[in-house]
Amino acid sequence: MVKALKIEIFVLCMIVLIGLAVRSRRSLFSSTQQLLFSMLGYTSAAYILFDMIWTLSDGVDGTLGIAANWISNAVSFSLFAIACLIWFIYSETVQGSRLLTSRYRVVLVALPTALVVVLAFTSYWTHALFYIDSQGVYRRGFAYMIQPIVSYCYVIHTSLHAFVQSRRVESLQTKAIYRTLAFFAIPALVGGTFQVVYSLPGLCVGIMISMLLLYIIYQEQLISTDPLTGLNNRNRFETYMLSLFSNVDQAEDVYLLMMDADGFKQINDRYGHVEGDHALQVISAALKEVCSASGGFIARYGGDEFVVLQKAVAEQDIMHLCATINDELARAEVPYLLRMSIGYARVGDGVDTWQDLFRTADAELYRVKAEKKKAGIQIR
Repeated sequence: MVKALKIEIFVLCMIVLIGLAVRSRRSLFSSTQQLLFSMLGYTSAAYILFDMIWTLSDGVDGTLGIAANWISNAVSFSLFAIACLIWFIYSETVQGSRLLTSRYRVVLVALPTALVVVLAFTSYWTHALFYIDSQGVYRRGFAYMIQPIVSYCYVIHTSLHAFVQSRRVESLQTKAIYRTLAFFAIPALVGGTFQVVYSLPGLCVGIMISMLLLYIIYQEQLISTDPLTGLNNRNRFETYMLSLFSNVDQAEDVYLLMMDADGFKQINDRYGHVEGDHALQVISAALKEVCSASGGFIARYGGDEFVVLQKAVAEQDIMHLCATINDELARAEVPYLLRMSIGYARVGDGVDTWQDLFRTADAELYRVKAEKKKAGIQIR
């Protein structure tokens, strides 16, 4: 009865993991992250498969049962370490880690996993990680703990790295991503610990939960991303504003910049909507270049309208930022002039809610546009 329940758990987890891996190939992940996520899903499913074979063969007498027991353990030990390595590479890739900047460093990072694989497949003779006794029962070897130590070190290292990164970056959006990476592996770690102590299939359930959480987060990102520019969309901006103003101290020294492109309608009319889309991509790239380094939250609000939430101690810094944005656009290699009208407002001095901040910045934007119109500058 207990063995049958274990098999059902294994099969359910395998189906979910393979489904997530397949679905991720059809998503809008970046190609590298897509590949790593898919590899993690398939590797984890394969690990669970061989863990299931071990469950069925453990304690089975005879040459065939012992052979299946030995092979399934050697492969599952190896696959688990490989899965943790893939997660490490995935997480560090998202964080832009220097550990992965050269092939030499990647090889060094992979060496502990290679050691586990060698120990697993030589355990038939050495009994290092495990052995199968004369009754066909799996037993832990004298160096058994090397495998969980190596595997969990990958996960713990990248989780701590993500947590430290989340404390250092200024962008609240980036903080959220790093915190997700920091706590993502907790279900797998808890399940793995439960399995080591009680020899129950907790690890596969933990892995499945972790992968599901990661996939759900990606889907939320897709829902919150503007497909043309890759920036946050209006829905994500409004959600972020609500989150920002849920803590008064968090919103201190925050400026909202509202902007739209001067003469954008003329670009569409003269060069076509394809070129108009390209202009929006050029603008988004300029905003990323100028604002991301200082922790700005950037979103496409709609059409040629963009918003930036930026922390600054002095208004002079925001004025400089606005000038830098237009300087960056002036360097764009396009057959027309790209320039933004920008209005901004600061939290405080009667601006206490996100609605107040939005209305004040919007009013300032239209004041700027009215002045340009009076000066004869084409703004539509």
